[in-house]
Amino acid sequence: MGDRTFPDAYRDTRVKRPDFPLADAINWFLADYASEVEQTTLDTYRSHLRLFCSWLPEAQRTLQRLEPETVERWLRGTANRHTRMNKTIALKSFAKYLARQRVWYAGSEDARSSVLRDVRQPQPSSKGTPGYRDEEVRKIVRSVPETRTRLRTIAMIAVELHGFRAKEVRTMLLRNVVLPERGETMGHFIVDSRKRTKSASGVRVVPMEPAARDTIIRYLRQERPPYGGRDADEPLFLTEDGTAFSEGGWDQMAKRLRFALAKEGIAFHQHRFRSTRAQQLHAAGVPDSSIVEMLGWGTESGARMLHRYVGRVPLSTLKSYPPILDRIIGTVA
Repeated sequence: MGDRTFPDAYRDTRVKRPDFPLADAINWFLADYASEVEQTTLDTYRSHLRLFCSWLPEAQRTLQRLEPETVERWLRGTANRHTRMNKTIALKSFAKYLARQRVWYAGSEDARSSVLRDVRQPQPSSKGTPGYRDEEVRKIVRSVPETRTRLRTIAMIAVELHGFRAKEVRTMLLRNVVLPERGETMGHFIVDSRKRTKSASGVRVVPMEPAARDTIIRYLRQERPPYGGRDADEPLFLTEDGTAFSEGGWDQMAKRLRFALAKEGIAFHQHRFRSTRAQQLHAAGVPDSSIVEMLGWGTESGARMLHRYVGRVPLSTLKSYPPILDRIIGTVA
């Protein structure tokens, strides 16, 4: 990227809107955020910010010429709500960062704020993120192709149906899959979210349902090859060569499954299992705090993510519920 000259030029001045190339500012932001966010998040930021930069007329690709109204016009051109929300997050994170660096900001030097602070982020649908219905889950499992790795695929789906992120399943260790002892019915998974996943929720324990237990046991006994890797941390899921999946290898495996299921009329996406699980737990009456813990959301983002995945109960529905206080203290005369 070369020498960073623009922080020296603006560090101690009150420049709010420097005539600095937007592309260079984006590169600086990405370089500093590389150690702060998960790689997939960084890649998403990079994609959206560079697309925005290329969308602008060349004469407007400086911080000085960039206006919030221009940003909003670009965002309005994105029909998909989820994509528009991710684009908004990327741009607002970029603007917050530059405000902290005293480069591009609104307000005074002593009270800096993001220039894009008023750009509105689309709110999640009150219906939540689409999940799979029960019959769709059954169809997915029944439609897994008859290949040499069929048991692995079914076990992978059963594990992902517990609400784990794809990377958490890919890097899940064999020793952290605790099968039930004799006389017990429920095992559990131990997930370490400190290993550069999107969450900083630390280590969490998630109960293993019997359906997952059975598919994992069949995979381990009938199909899983001997581990041939050099790392002492042996993953649960292995390639046909007995080695750990790379990120690219896992994505290719998921892509092949998506193509195969598409022939059966199924729109398969791994991440939809997270919203499926959140909605299943919510419908079963599991407390919100437990859902947040099991899905590995952070304390600060838990309520927001739960709203995004599960949706919100409309006020009209709440009004139709039986009165609570009348049952407790009776009708006040």
